Amino acid sequence: MSEKLTLLIVDDDLTNRLVLKALVKEAGYLSLEAENGQEAVDIVNSQHVDIILMDVMMPVMDGYKAAEIIKKESTSFLPIIFLTAMTDENALAKCIDVGGDDFLTKPYNHVLLKSKIESMIRIRRLYQKIEAQNIEINKHHIQTQQEMNVAKKVFQGLVHQEMRGSSTGLKFSMSPMSIFNGDVILAERNQTDGLNVLISDFTGHGLSAALGAIPVSDIFYTMTRKGFSYAEILTEINNKLYALLPTQMFMACAFISVDRENNVATIFNAGIPEIYLHRDGEIVKKFKSQNVPLGIRRISSDDILIEIIGLNYNDRLIAATDGIIEAENKAGELYGIDRILKSIENSKKPEYLFDKILADCLAFCADAEQSDDITLLELCHQQEVTYKEENEEIEEICSSDWSMQFDLSMESMRHLDLLPYIMQGVTQLHSIPNCRSTLHTILTEIYANALDHGVLGLDSAMKNSPEGYVQFYQEKATRMLIQQKGFLKVKLKHAIKNTGGGRLTIQIIDSGDGFDYKNYQEKSMEENQGFSGRGINLIKHLCKEIKYSGNGNTVTAIYEWDEK
Repeated sequence: MSEKLTLLIVDDDLTNRLVLKALVKEAGYLSLEAENGQEAVDIVNSQHVDIILMDVMMPVMDGYKAAEIIKKESTSFLPIIFLTAMTDENALAKCIDVGGDDFLTKPYNHVLLKSKIESMIRIRRLYQKIEAQNIEINKHHIQTQQEMNVAKKVFQGLVHQEMRGSSTGLKFSMSPMSIFNGDVILAERNQTDGLNVLISDFTGHGLSAALGAIPVSDIFYTMTRKGFSYAEILTEINNKLYALLPTQMFMACAFISVDRENNVATIFNAGIPEIYLHRDGEIVKKFKSQNVPLGIRRISSDDILIEIIGLNYNDRLIAATDGIIEAENKAGELYGIDRILKSIENSKKPEYLFDKILADCLAFCADAEQSDDITLLELCHQQEVTYKEENEEIEEICSSDWSMQFDLSMESMRHLDLLPYIMQGVTQLHSIPNCRSTLHTILTEIYANALDHGVLGLDSAMKNSPEGYVQFYQEKATRMLIQQKGFLKVKLKHAIKNTGGGRLTIQIIDSGDGFDYKNYQEKSMEENQGFSGRGINLIKHLCKEIKYSGNGNTVTAIYEWDEK
């Protein structure tokens, strides 16, 4: 044999011990001896033993008691074969009850005893193998749990919980079927003081489905903060997923961008259920999927189909992943769209609409096993919103005078969103304390006016109604595609003030016909609450000075700030 196993012979009769010792030696095993149960317990505690041959009736401690103690204290499987002269069925049954693994009555057959020993050896080796595997499994489980805890912390950090609450109008609930899930909700404040919200559903479940959330969240937050448009954000997300994900994986999603300056929502739906606009107790608009889920093929901004709609205060946008529609009860029935619509219809108070939909779904499912991630979102367009203050520290790289200039052709304007790059350059060249949002608003208004009304010749009066607002941007998209001539010149000049702080001069020249700025009738911010005509007033309110020159196609704005 490749290894010498040790058998413990426990018997108060010397002759029996000698016979068993000879048998054990002949079979190729080592042996130890004990005259009673107490000696057997002591030997097991002090020496290595592979199998025990145990007599029942012995002085000091009998075999029953010794077997109980040994089995209780053993940390691994230690076979005990009882050898007894008793033939009473109850006595033999007790051998097994106290922990014995087999028994043989005296006088025993040597061949049969040898077979039982070999059988116990095979069982012991099997137990040892299982125990070794369990140790490895436990080690792997501990390592996996540690990795899962790290991953869980990472994924929990993807969702900015501070964007949720009554102060922002955003509510959402995510009920994953496992620790990790393919449903993701991302929300970030945009440059209009509104929110950009992404609700997404990756194919599959668990960690593999959640992996795509990391690059998506990084792109979404970074590009939103830098002021990139929804089209560029979605295009970048799509192309990143297309490069990273395997063929069978993709991301169904919806992108909701609320423009609080114009009270308008832009909706992009790519493969999730209809999004509902709830107003005055009823659904007034449904936004169906018009786009291919992201990550399936490469796209450009021209491939993105959106819907734009004007918002009233207290309007609610309701979005959900297909998990809520496909939620099942114990009878295998699906919750379905009709039940969602019924929940909305039966909701008496708009402020409880979200809770009503969620509660009805959970009541329908009751204790049924969850088969998909259930995610529900509501975004209420409130008149007043407040966001948690961010202490964003911008490293002051160069506190000095500087200037930059961009000359854009029509082709460049078609393919380049210049503002995020200007903002990045400005904030890197000089730290502007607490003014990033204000500066972005000024640049956006001046640039948009020059492009929309100067280069493209669009009439802002088109935006005097929600429908006209949509038509305005549809016409803008058309003209951006077909117009061949036009240019914009953007100049920025920064100077340090003697008193501290700085002065940023922004000048934009467009190729348009200009406008009669000398006879322009200015309205106050309170007088103009429509969708158009507020840009010039807003810029004047934010800037130290704004002036037009030429035929009205050149605008110069001066923005100043002091050191804090």
